[in-house]
Amino acid sequence: MSTNVANPVPSLRPGPAARGIWNRAAVLGSLWAAFEIVGGSFLHNLRIPFAGTILAVMGVVLVLSAVQVWNERGLVWRAALICALMKSISPSAVILGPMIGIASEGLIMQAVLAVLGRGWLSCMAAGALAVSWTLAQKILNLLITYGPDFVALYSGMVKFAAKSTGWSGLDPAGLVWSLLAVQACAGAAAGLAGWRLGQRISLSPTQPDSLVHQRSAAATSPALKRQEHPFSSHSLTALALLAAALISGLWLMPKAGLGIAASISASVVALVLLRYHRGFGKLRRPRFWLELMGVFLLSGLLLGQLSGESNASWAIGLRAGAEMAVRAIFVVVMFSAISIEMRNPRIVAWLSRGRFAEASRALGAAFEALPDFIAAMPDFSTALRNPAKGLAALLQLAHTWEDRFATSSPGIILITGERGSGKTTLLMETAGILRRQGVAIRGIVSPGTWANGARESFEVMDVASGESHPLARRSDQPAPVRRGPYAFDEGGLAFGRRSLERCGNCDPCVMFIDEVGPIELDGGGWADQLNFIRQRRNTASVWVVRPNLVEAVSRRWNLIGARVLDASRTSPGDLARILEAQADGLAPDGANALHP
Repeated sequence: MSTNVANPVPSLRPGPAARGIWNRAAVLGSLWAAFEIVGGSFLHNLRIPFAGTILAVMGVVLVLSAVQVWNERGLVWRAALICALMKSISPSAVILGPMIGIASEGLIMQAVLAVLGRGWLSCMAAGALAVSWTLAQKILNLLITYGPDFVALYSGMVKFAAKSTGWSGLDPAGLVWSLLAVQACAGAAAGLAGWRLGQRISLSPTQPDSLVHQRSAAATSPALKRQEHPFSSHSLTALALLAAALISGLWLMPKAGLGIAASISASVVALVLLRYHRGFGKLRRPRFWLELMGVFLLSGLLLGQLSGESNASWAIGLRAGAEMAVRAIFVVVMFSAISIEMRNPRIVAWLSRGRFAEASRALGAAFEALPDFIAAMPDFSTALRNPAKGLAALLQLAHTWEDRFATSSPGIILITGERGSGKTTLLMETAGILRRQGVAIRGIVSPGTWANGARESFEVMDVASGESHPLARRSDQPAPVRRGPYAFDEGGLAFGRRSLERCGNCDPCVMFIDEVGPIELDGGGWADQLNFIRQRRNTASVWVVRPNLVEAVSRRWNLIGARVLDASRTSPGDLARILEAQADGLAPDGANALHP
């Protein structure tokens, strides 16, 4: 690629080994999400209009620059999928719209590039279509939210504006096409800019690993953020019922009349709000209600008095406005409920099975890299002065993270929680569920005894055999191994190490390690066995780690992509399903890794 430019940027060369496309999609998708987060916050704080279009332009520049550097087929749609799934941690209850928008932009760009190649003309076409989709999606959203009457309201507004201004050439359909043309031009310019920037960046060896700043897995993992709502135990059934209620309501409301429609909407909305009461920020925003009021009043004016019909009246228009408002509230609430239910750990586990397993692991890795990408984003003035250099630095950081992903252990889950939160109990009950399903289980758990409200002692128990040995006891007496008030039994430590070493005879299996603490961080305990377990590519393992040690353990064993679950918010059934899904993805050729 050409590097003969006025402002040369860092040169990069591909590494000696080919990297997995999902690892590359993880870094590109995470970088795209960083653009969305930083750019979205900037535009929101300044109240800049057409924020969605501007974000789409930024995404086009990033992605089409990256494909000049990374030429894997299918990279763009995978990166878009990762970025869209990362929107699931958004504080907004309605996540489907942004997720669909990002995924659609990626699919559009991927389709155009697949047909026309990576040249400047295809990049312009891909950018034009991707950015234009933002307006098309907005129109579709309005039609779904307000119904067919919104078309009449929009036409009335345009005709009223034409009559007021005397501009006879103002046509409703023509205005839409004009807006689409403007967006297409902006997208084409973004596509050309992305192509040119990408031509100025070539690949070189990755920078030292010190460029990547380690952060707490708990701070970036989506797992802890998905537990805010009282999910149904029958997740797919609940999701299907919500979708059926939405479709049925949209079909019935126009036929039932305003009174019945309002009653149906109020009943369904009340039930949904009762269950998902925390997830409806949009209903608390004054802007939403001002928008409904505007639709209501404009309907009375434009669909009533100015409709030109002999029997027109304010009442007719206001009735149409009321019907649109009732429908809008119903649609917003139902889509919010569906968005919330999609965060259900059971849905996540189901989506992590089989062919989705690679995407699930890449998503976890993308969350690990996200804070670094956000921190590395250049400020506005720097980006304008030398966009190629800034983008090259971001892609260089992405390349560094990609190398780390290649040596990470995505089959590891970290169970965390304070003392007494039920970490060991969760593992033992999960082991019982998996054992009844014929799953091969190895590892250790550390049940304890209590006295006067404090933990008195611990045992180490082999999960497979049920055999146990004393591990630690609260004592003031000197001992070879001590941590805090506990004296550790060397025989118990040796017993635990032997139990963990048995995983070498289990291929594949689920491995429990309860727990990984300060002794292991200092190189004692079962630190050597953890080094071995971490390298196993066909083992789904669960490590129990206290919250204040999650960051240190993640850094010590390079657990990029490891999922973090709160013991107090995770049921044994949930963990069993997640383990099955995680281990299924580790099996070759889609075989079931858990059932040898």
